Amino acid sequence: MKKMLSVLLIIVLLAALFAGCTPTPATPDPTPTPAQGTETPGPTEPEPIDPADLPVLRVAVMPFYLSTITYYIVENGLDIENGFRIDLQLYPMGAPQIEAMLANEWDVGMMATAGVFGIANAGMMPIAPILRSSGGTGAFIRPDHPAAQVTGAVPGMPNVLGDADTLRGAQVLVPIGSLNHLNVVKWFYAVGLTSADFTVIDMTNANSLQAFRAGEGDITAFSPPLTHQAYAEGWVNGASLDDLNVEFWDYLYANPRTFDDMKELIAKFVGISIDVQTRFMSDQNLAAYWSYRWLHHENAVDTNQEQMAGEWQVRPFVTRDQAQAITDVGASLREIAEFFVDIGNLEESALANFNDPNIMTMEILNIIFNR
Repeated sequence: MKKMLSVLLIIVLLAALFAGCTPTPATPDPTPTPAQGTETPGPTEPEPIDPADLPVLRVAVMPFYLSTITYYIVENGLDIENGFRIDLQLYPMGAPQIEAMLANEWDVGMMATAGVFGIANAGMMPIAPILRSSGGTGAFIRPDHPAAQVTGAVPGMPNVLGDADTLRGAQVLVPIGSLNHLNVVKWFYAVGLTSADFTVIDMTNANSLQAFRAGEGDITAFSPPLTHQAYAEGWVNGASLDDLNVEFWDYLYANPRTFDDMKELIAKFVGISIDVQTRFMSDQNLAAYWSYRWLHHENAVDTNQEQMAGEWQVRPFVTRDQAQAITDVGASLREIAEFFVDIGNLEESALANFNDPNIMTMEILNIIFNR
């Protein structure tokens, strides 16, 4: 009996020993509770971009409606949204803008006929057309001018007034080298005269409007919206560019001195411009509103939204599909340059620039359309 009890005691002791060697599962540490009044941090948001830190593109604009697109881009922050900042440079007309480019004061700008002289004399680079600027123009005379009484003197151009006898020796108030200057030259050319048969008084469109109203000069010429004011004054349109079968486009130009360094920003800007142009052509109320703001509110041009709505009918912007179809960026410019050579306003040697692919470049459009 004692022996049996001893055996049982040994068995119990051994069982207790093995039980003490079995590992006990560790109790996990409790999840720390945030202190009262604190928040668990969420994902880190990117630092806001300071526009002052962005690369700058210097864009030359003029107080005309071809600059509406750039104004819209800046006012709506589309430049900042796309990683650069536009510095607007305002010029009253083409000649001082070309001088500023020669002084290296802008990277990309916009111009009408004066761009032809910029290409010829300064190697300015046309990179994309903006709008058909030849629509809605006019070379104006007063109702009592002798040319206003002569119709049908030019075969094939029934709306052109005057003839060589009634126009010869006229004093003309226009900005030299402008589309309006070209309008007058083409009118004289159509009746058998040359630019030597009239005298130009060089002044801005706004000043020529006031001077002509005060009785100065025999002829002045305008593009919209000033053509509306000319009609309101009772002046007579002797010949428009449409009457003279002339088509011309306003262009964006690059400064050849900064082109290589600024090419990426220029391509961004032109791409955004084309997108805005396309949007404006599909929503002409929007286009009229922004052109009115640019012209009237920013540049004190006497116009209204109704006039601006008519502007897009006669001078449409180039849309994305039209821009993509362009294969020769300077065709209309070359034609006008040849005309200026014929009438003695440009030297024939200047035509070399209009056939230089490094000046008449498709590079920006090719970047935009991945060609």
